[in-house]
Amino acid sequence: MSVGMLADTKTSWGQVSKSIHWLFVVLVAAEIYLGFWLAEEAPQAQLTGDDTLLLWLEIIHHTTGFILLIFAVFRLSWRLSNTTPDMPRAVVVYQKILAKAIHVTLYILMFVFPLSGWATSSVIGSEQFPVAINFFAFDVPELGFLRSFDPPYSTFSFQKQIHPICWWVGSGVL
Repeated sequence: MSVGMLADTKTSWGQVSKSIHWLFVVLVAAEIYLGFWLAEEAPQAQLTGDDTLLLWLEIIHHTTGFILLIFAVFRLSWRLSNTTPDMPRAVVVYQKILAKAIHVTLYILMFVFPLSGWATSSVIGSEQFPVAINFFAFDVPELGFLRSFDPPYSTFSFQKQIHPICWWVGSGVL
């Protein structure tokens, strides 16, 4: 494979861009499915005390979110440092504007979605019952500065809303 096939050109996306795109598609699909499953099953597991599977799946969910965040940084830097293929001439002006708006929205979501998950996990616990945030088996520091200084000393209700809003916005533009 030549170097020219790796990089983007004015006429086509290169293999790096295509690979990152499809890796994102697979990881996001798995992450969303797992996130919905955790939201449904986590309260039940906490009631029954059977949380071993839940803890492992949360580690996988957190790890995948951090991997997506790392790939988002790489993807954005690749996009900014490479040529972008031109849109076909037959595309109408409003379609170009709409395509650009959707692309910008998706790039914003690539950062806000995992960061909102990290933020939510950071404020969900308390000093007595902290929630572990993991990247593989390593603890990740919580974003404690997001906690409110006023009673009830947590911004969880606000943080909790951002993650599903990202889901609705993302599903709306796709």
